[in-house]
Amino acid sequence: MRDKLRALLGLTRAEWGVLLQAWVLLLWVDLGLCLLPFPRLRAWAAPGGLAYSRDIPAEEALAQIRGIQSLVNSAANNHLYPMTCLRRSLVLQRMLRRRGILTELRLGVRKEDGQLQAHAWLEYQGQPVGEAEDLTEKYMGLVGMEERSV
Repeated sequence: MRDKLRALLGLTRAEWGVLLQAWVLLLWVDLGLCLLPFPRLRAWAAPGGLAYSRDIPAEEALAQIRGIQSLVNSAANNHLYPMTCLRRSLVLQRMLRRRGILTELRLGVRKEDGQLQAHAWLEYQGQPVGEAEDLTEKYMGLVGMEERSV
């Protein structure tokens, strides 16, 4: 508990803003998953158009991705109830897209111990964001994405 409090007190004003935004967006996405068709929510997370695109050097983009992902995870871990990987991924994608960083949402399933496991993650330039490198080999892609065998 003290470590969490110490980490929160060390945040800058800008980081507090991102953390609060992530916390609110997680609630919005949770509600959206209950009320909206998934393609509409997905389009909200990664809207198209020139207004959202800009060239960012890969190193700068990766630094922004790590920082924002950390704050989204913090918001999700300290929420009213557990926020799943799908909620986190949609919020992170929206927040990155608004900063001109393009990512791809990936949804996958696999069988583990006879149980079906599902996972959502983002990829930046073909690499999983904040995930193990071999993640894509473990899951079969869904939702119109490239299929991989389990």
